[in-house]
Amino acid sequence: MKFYTFLCTVFIFYFVDNKAFASIAQDTVTWKTLSDLEYVESKHDVYGTVYLPKFSKSIKNLANKQVIIKGYLVPVDKTTWALSKSTYASCFFCGKAGPETVLGLTFKGDPGKLKMDTYVTMSGKLILNGTDVDDWMFSLKDAVIITLK
Repeated sequence: MKFYTFLCTVFIFYFVDNKAFASIAQDTVTWKTLSDLEYVESKHDVYGTVYLPKFSKSIKNLANKQVIIKGYLVPVDKTTWALSKSTYASCFFCGKAGPETVLGLTFKGDPGKLKMDTYVTMSGKLILNGTDVDDWMFSLKDAVIITLK
């Protein structure tokens, strides 16, 4: 009977521990999901013609929800950071990727000292922007870094 209890305990511990790990290790949202959109040509008072995102249903379902996503930290200026699908050398800012491969970050608290191109897992509220061409298409509000690599 003791051996059976031991096996059950090990099984439960193993299952619970791996399930908890899996929820952290897997992205709640992936960059592939965020690329599931189309661009629609639109008139703009200042810029003339612009291309605005038309979000898919899968993206709209994530709007204003707490998500987990992985990516590379990219500095925008002294106080502003973004999360990118790619490292700085091949990210949106260098013209080698589209705006759907980067999202703006608003940290919940002071994130401390950050280093460019650090691979992170983050959690935050996903905000969609399909109208303001002067702001991020995707933002992560109240962002928290879960892991750094």
